[in-house]
Amino acid sequence: MAPQPGKGKQMRQSTRMIGGALMTLALMSGWDLGVAGQQRGGTPAQLVIPSMSGGDLFRFYCASCHGRDGKGDGPVAAALTRRPPDLTTIAMRNGGGFPTDQVEGFVTGNRVPTLAHGSAEMPVWGPIFWALDPQDRMNRIRIENVVAFVASIQAK
Repeated sequence: MAPQPGKGKQMRQSTRMIGGALMTLALMSGWDLGVAGQQRGGTPAQLVIPSMSGGDLFRFYCASCHGRDGKGDGPVAAALTRRPPDLTTIAMRNGGGFPTDQVEGFVTGNRVPTLAHGSAEMPVWGPIFWALDPQDRMNRIRIENVVAFVASIQAK
């Protein structure tokens, strides 16, 4: 079978995104790393939070880029190549309806990136959640709850 054009590049981008997301989680979670990545005392903070609340999950996993209010003004937003989108205007940009399936596709990585709807730079949380917690049912609930939270913060 002949290799598909662009597959290698796409795989490297996905690997970099997942690695970057895990590094971001490690930094956000308060790990105290010393020289050469050695931990200096204490136990590392959990990378999977016990709460299944969409708001809690959003604040833990998404707010560093999208901001606590979802407006794209998180503390690391300025360091990104592209500013994260204002998630509170998704419905407005889609004729007043919240596109649940499309948003879920962005979170899980099951979507085709377009300039109009954001780039592939966003971490794909589906595989990251699965890597951190192999309980597929729990990860589906996490993703559904994050998407429901984003739906709840839409500008009226």
